[in-house]
Amino acid sequence: MADEQNPATGSEPQNTRDEDAVFKGWQETGRGSSFPLYMITAADHPSRGSTVSERTLHKLNLQVPGSRSAKGSFDLE
Repeated sequence: MADEQNPATGSEPQNTRDEDAVFKGWQETGRGSSFPLYMITAADHPSRGSTVSERTLHKLNLQVPGSRSAKGSFDLE
């Protein structure tokens, strides 16, 4: 997985908005494709701190942050 950390502290990304999750990176599959991973940051959520797929965010009724246009890029709107 490509990891995104805060370069100043080496810690996990901070949620500076009221989002339910933050983009963490890409998980590569054994078939040559990849999918985005997110860390749940919703306050008081029992899965807070867990790294999950977009599908899991939908199942948990959590917001998917921004929109991704291609591997390695992430558009925040």
